[in-house]
Amino acid sequence: MSTPHPAGPFCQSCGMPLVEPKDFGTGKNGIRVNDYCAYCYADGAFTKPGMTMEEMTDICVDALVKQGMPATNARTLMAATLPMLKRWRAAAGAGAGV
Repeated sequence: MSTPHPAGPFCQSCGMPLVEPKDFGTGKNGIRVNDYCAYCYADGAFTKPGMTMEEMTDICVDALVKQGMPATNARTLMAATLPMLKRWRAAAGAGAGV
């Protein structure tokens, strides 16, 4: 029996499911943006603009491990997920922060 996966939307920076209104990031005008979570995006900008995809991977792996996922599974999941997200698509080959 498999665990059900959240339907989305998902943060296009870290992959976090966006479920509650407080989960969503905000634009410069303070209005919710649908692409990013509050941890990654606030007031119209990334909270850590120079972050690399590798640094984001480490943060996400730590969060998933705290939720009970084995570290190797979390790292595999993030390696498959992050390059597909909007923030990292262009940087996936270069390894640069956005």
